[in-house]
Amino acid sequence: MNLIFNNLTQQILENIEDQLANNEVSTNEELWDFFVEELEMTAEQADGAVALRPKYLGQIFLTGHSPLFQNETV
Repeated sequence: MNLIFNNLTQQILENIEDQLANNEVSTNEELWDFFVEELEMTAEQADGAVALRPKYLGQIFLTGHSPLFQNETV
């Protein structure tokens, strides 16, 4: 798993994956705000999650095998 997401609960990680994979309506800024305000992520974590968004568009990943869980840096 990417180290910046290490301290997040499984529920939050699943919510992030869901938003990245299925939320095609919100802008990156709106998604960032959601991550920080609703999921209580740090700005660095929100930046990292939003940076992964293009990898989720048009691709399907098995649960727990998405870019969010890869060791590569964001």
